[in-house]
Amino acid sequence: MYYDNEKKPAIVMAILLCICIASFLQWIIFQLLIIGKLGSKSECYAIAQTFVVLIIAPYLGAITIRTQYTSFLTSKLFLIAPISVRDLLFRGLFVSQIPLLIWVLLSTTFSYFYTESTLIKLILMMIVLCVYCFTSCALGMFGASIFRDSIFGSEWTYLIFSVFIGSPILLMSLDRYLQSIQHFIQPILHLNPIIAICHIYDGMDIFRTPLLYELTPITSYDFSYPHWYIICLWFMVIGCICFLWTWQICKKNRLYQFNQ
Repeated sequence: MYYDNEKKPAIVMAILLCICIASFLQWIIFQLLIIGKLGSKSECYAIAQTFVVLIIAPYLGAITIRTQYTSFLTSKLFLIAPISVRDLLFRGLFVSQIPLLIWVLLSTTFSYFYTESTLIKLILMMIVLCVYCFTSCALGMFGASIFRDSIFGSEWTYLIFSVFIGSPILLMSLDRYLQSIQHFIQPILHLNPIIAICHIYDGMDIFRTPLLYELTPITSYDFSYPHWYIICLWFMVIGCICFLWTWQICKKNRLYQFNQ
C-alpha cells in the first residue's frame, strides 16, 4: 500500500486507464439508454454513471484484496509490520477507489455543461455514487476473499447487483401465481440502486417508460419511490457487513499464516 517515486508513473497510468475505460463504458451505456428511451438526457447520463460505478468498483476492490493484501500476507513483513488487518483493508478500500472517484468528479463536472441537471442534483448524485463506490468495493473484496479469485469475486458482485436491478422485472413471474405482490414492491425498490436516481430527478418514472412498462407489473400497484438517502443507508449497511465479514476472513488467514 505504500507508493514510492518509482511507482508514480504506473499509478498515473492506472488512473488514466480507469478514466478512459469508465468513460467508454458510460458512453456505450448512455447511448443504449437513449435508444431505449428510459429517460431524458440528464437522467440517462446519471443512470449510465451508476452502471459504470457498479461495474468497475467491485473489480477494483477484488483485485486489491487478491494482489496487494495477499502479497503482503504471504511475505515476511506481516509478522513484524505494525499495521493491522483492519487498517490494511481500510486503506485498500479507499485507495482502490481513487481512480474511480476521480472519474466520478470529472464525469459529474462534464454533466453540468452537457446536460440540464442542476447543481443540487449533481451534488446529490456525487454523494450517491460515492456510497455505491465503497459499497461495491466492499462487496468485491468480500467476494474475492470467499472465492480467492478477483474475477469470481467481481462476478459474484455483478450477480447481486443484477438481482437488485432486475428484481422489478422478476416480479412478473410472481404476479402470475400470487394474488397480490404489493408487499414485495417497496423492499425491492429500497434495494434497487437505480431508484435513487428516480428520487433525485423529480418527475422521473422509469417504470412507465415504453420499454419497462410491459416488463414489470409494478405500475399496476400503488407504490412510491424511496428517498435517495434511504437507499444509500441500506447500501452502507450492506457494505459495512461485507467489510466486517472480509475483515474476519482475512484475520483468520493471517493467523493461519502466522501458525505455519
